Amino acid sequence: MLMGMMMLGSMAQNGKFTVSGSLKGLGDSVKVFLINANGDMLVQENRAIDGDKFDMTFDLDDSGFFYMFGLENGQLSSDNAFAIPALPGEHAVIDGEGDDFTLGGSQVYIDYQEASNVIKAPQKALRDFANECRDKFESGVPEEDINKVFEEKYPALEQALADAVLGYVKAHPDQDASAVLLSDLGSDAEHMKEGAALLTERARGSVAANLYKAMLAAAEKEKASQSLQEGLEGNLAPDFTLNDINGKPLALSSLRGKWVILDFWGSWCGWCIKGMPKMKEYYAKYQDKLEILGVDCNDTVEKWKAAVAKHEIPWLHVYWDKENGDNPVDMYGVRGFPTKVVIDPEGEIAKIIVGEDPAFYDYLDEVLK
Repeated sequence: MLMGMMMLGSMAQNGKFTVSGSLKGLGDSVKVFLINANGDMLVQENRAIDGDKFDMTFDLDDSGFFYMFGLENGQLSSDNAFAIPALPGEHAVIDGEGDDFTLGGSQVYIDYQEASNVIKAPQKALRDFANECRDKFESGVPEEDINKVFEEKYPALEQALADAVLGYVKAHPDQDASAVLLSDLGSDAEHMKEGAALLTERARGSVAANLYKAMLAAAEKEKASQSLQEGLEGNLAPDFTLNDINGKPLALSSLRGKWVILDFWGSWCGWCIKGMPKMKEYYAKYQDKLEILGVDCNDTVEKWKAAVAKHEIPWLHVYWDKENGDNPVDMYGVRGFPTKVVIDPEGEIAKIIVGEDPAFYDYLDEVLK
């Protein structure tokens, strides 16, 4: 009976993730997000807190990530925020101010704090470099100049982070924290595989390992997507039919005879929305030669229609329904947003551009002038 009660007590902990502590500067309310290892949003809500102190428990059956943001005038504050791995059956305790905090609670979080200290310097160097590249892009520095600097500096920064991560994992192969730490390698698939080989069989099979496994799968899918897109250029654009904003079927092939831009976007995508004014300008400039077909992704129908109305987007629109109909996202290997596919009047793919890139508009001037 005692053994049975102990088992029930252990089972009661499974499927629950708790985060508590104190973070100065949060105010009286926060925005929290809980995302599982595959990137699915499980929780997105505002929560009242008590004088920067919080204590929250969430249902969670698999590993994921937890994010908390302070709110300033209803807007998210990146100065008062944190992000941590979320593990079912575990309790994370946060203490600090802004994004400078220590992590404690369950043993896995105590270990992860130690691991985070080891990789802190190379991780900061990578983050600072990414911010530097972003700032240059936003200030109008040509993308080719940014890419040149990126190719020169990024590999060494990435290697420094990988060395720190792999060093910790090698020294602590049986820790769940080591399995979690591999997810800090982001899309660095080769080093993730190298790190996974260092783990004990128990650690590789833990729920904590699902974080890096999901990232590894995503990185390999991204690589396959890139290969697919490279193979698509110069070939006939895969045809698909989706419902337009009036609920009527619209086939891509019906637009043949004009240049067509497939714009894969979503109302949630900041860069997609930021690029709309320039897209409108070019749509008006070349409307006699050009058609744009917006393919909304990862929105509800209501949010899609509201965004089209709010931003007064004048071109054609269709909605990608994940559950029904054609799947242009996989057909075109779309993994980043916005993705713009330029199709010539004969229906062949001329160019695929990922991200909001000023060079895209130079290209349109070149082919449409």
